[in-house]
Amino acid sequence: MLGARRKPASAFAALRTVSGGLVLLAIFLIAALPTTDGVQVRLAALTVIILMIMAWLKPLGGPFRLFTLLLIVFTSTRYMVWRAAETIPHDSPLTLVGGLLLFGAEGYGYVLLLLSAFLSVDIFKRRAKPAPLSPDKSPTVDILIPSYNEDEDLLEVTITAALNVSYASGKANVYLLDDGGTVAKRNQADPDKARQAQERHDSLNAMCERLGATYLTREKNEHAKAGNINAALQHTNGDLILILDADHVPSADILWRTVGHFVDDPKLFLVQTPHFFLNPDPLERNLGTFHKMPSENEMFYSVIQLGLDSVNASFFCGSAAVLRRKYIMEIGGICGETITEDAETALELHARGYRSAYIARPMVAGLAPETFSGFIVQRMRWAQGMVQIFLLKNPLLKRGLTLAQRIGYLNSCFYWFFPIARMIFILGPLLYLLFGVRVYVGDFDDFLMYGVPHIVGALMLSATLYGHTRWAIASELYEIIQSIHCSGAILQVLKNPRAPEFAVTPKGESLDTEFVSPLAKPFYVLIAIVFIGQLAAIARLFFDPIGTGVIGVLLIWNSFHLFLLVAALGVLYERPQRRIFPRFERDEPVVIRAGRETISAELTDISITGLGCVLAESGAHEIKPGDTVYLDAVDLGMPYSQKIDLKVEKVFDADGRSRLGFSYLLDDPSQWQTIVALVYARSQHWKTFQEERATSGGMIRKVSSLMADSLKHAGAHIRYLRQEPKT
Repeated sequence: MLGARRKPASAFAALRTVSGGLVLLAIFLIAALPTTDGVQVRLAALTVIILMIMAWLKPLGGPFRLFTLLLIVFTSTRYMVWRAAETIPHDSPLTLVGGLLLFGAEGYGYVLLLLSAFLSVDIFKRRAKPAPLSPDKSPTVDILIPSYNEDEDLLEVTITAALNVSYASGKANVYLLDDGGTVAKRNQADPDKARQAQERHDSLNAMCERLGATYLTREKNEHAKAGNINAALQHTNGDLILILDADHVPSADILWRTVGHFVDDPKLFLVQTPHFFLNPDPLERNLGTFHKMPSENEMFYSVIQLGLDSVNASFFCGSAAVLRRKYIMEIGGICGETITEDAETALELHARGYRSAYIARPMVAGLAPETFSGFIVQRMRWAQGMVQIFLLKNPLLKRGLTLAQRIGYLNSCFYWFFPIARMIFILGPLLYLLFGVRVYVGDFDDFLMYGVPHIVGALMLSATLYGHTRWAIASELYEIIQSIHCSGAILQVLKNPRAPEFAVTPKGESLDTEFVSPLAKPFYVLIAIVFIGQLAAIARLFFDPIGTGVIGVLLIWNSFHLFLLVAALGVLYERPQRRIFPRFERDEPVVIRAGRETISAELTDISITGLGCVLAESGAHEIKPGDTVYLDAVDLGMPYSQKIDLKVEKVFDADGRSRLGFSYLLDDPSQWQTIVALVYARSQHWKTFQEERATSGGMIRKVSSLMADSLKHAGAHIRYLRQEPKT
């Protein structure tokens, strides 16, 4: 149920866990009952009809939502029982292994379905708990910004915004934790690299002094980000710690909405908030979906974390989070045994009986990886780290956790095995289509009776739980573009759980030209193999009439993955992105002042480097490139008056109206602080953008648009490859 309660009750979570187990046992016993084909046909038809009705009703909470989830679990359980009892081949050891691998991949999906249903059956949003207004009652806060190789301009924006965060005067301090200018780096053997590290150290130190922040570095680069933060904890003493990634620019209200929870609950160790990204990730940019489709991470931050919070299992995500120093120091600082130090730290503190909270309002604006290569580096780190936690600190065996917390952490770790499951789904049918190795026993009628209700149920589960945050097909596309490279990374962890090393995600890249990602080659190979399997399946339909039922099922399966792989080519065709700081769309009235003249206009977009406007009356004013004008910050919602000087960079007509592009002319530091505040201070902008993107259009139109865009850009990828090499 989506509502607003004061805090999750442990007794309620325990009751839900026990009752959920009993309900699942009852469902399994009912689903395992044998029936005739006629009864199963009627049951399948009735199930599909009811699920379609529920999809139309869109139950957000209460008994209808619960009934829908239970019906979905029933149909999937019945499908898995049928698969286990009747479809596993036993012809030979090879067919048995192939059949079990495919069944295991489906079983993995079934377990995720159960975990998702359990965690999402009753979710809620916490209300903000304002920080105390009185300085003597406000905990001290250290704002820590770990950095490794980020550009100085990017760091200056984050530090300036952190200094502008609303909080009791004198109770918050900002620290830049520079791991790019450590003593070891400044004294390394390579003289050029040593010089660059020294220049970085001196420049960032001077910048922090100019802005009013504190620069910190350390002797050696040990234990990556966790080690960087732990070194800083020895030189700071705030009661609370706000951790921000170098590109995560905070809104002014981030402490105002979070600190009050720590004042009210002395056992609270964490308040996590969502990660919001101003720029599109590679899929969104290359397919043009950024302004139409919810971001990939919104499913996690808008639904899954809420479900985890209901059982006291919401966890630290590395940034945009406030932690209590006392409890962090109790475990020796941020954990570093795995490369996902954030989730590992939360697991250790949850096991000690401390509590976490999740506030579902985006209050940082960050940068998603700009290139597909950067995206994969990030996802490989997440996948390897969560698999490490599963192997080295298995939540099912971790002492101190409640049963509900074990389920929550199991879900968070187990999800990241999806690359292995996805590769089995792709390659499994090919064993039969190419080599005649049976991996599935059954005919098309059986699939219609058992498989179709299961597939419809899985789609309905996704729509019911995540419909406003994830389009159908989008999840499949995101998974397939990650699976090829991440599956190898996971196998590396399974071979040696301590092998992975922390890899920094590149941020702030600018892409000047179109190009095909260097990671595209494995996709070509897989597409070729799957396409050959498609031809083999069609041939088998004509030459193997006895196996038509199995071939038909596997052909559908293979066709779906062939489409996804071809669509992935659109993501791998990188499009230009010439701005390190993206412009964010805004729609607000403004007044441009040119000397004594005032000009009514509408703000269309804004960034840290400039803004765009459209004049209310086209042709009524003579404005040309190179002119200087100004705005007053109070006209843009700021609580104070501040002159913002602008230089006209572009003047052009569009849709019959004059559009202007401006850059800033900065005369003093206060203007810079005002510009940062104009762009980043109000979290309401990020919240509104997410809401508008989540509610646009109908699902059929959305899916059709995504499929068409994917194939269109895949075609552009193929045309690019066919071009003559440039000399």
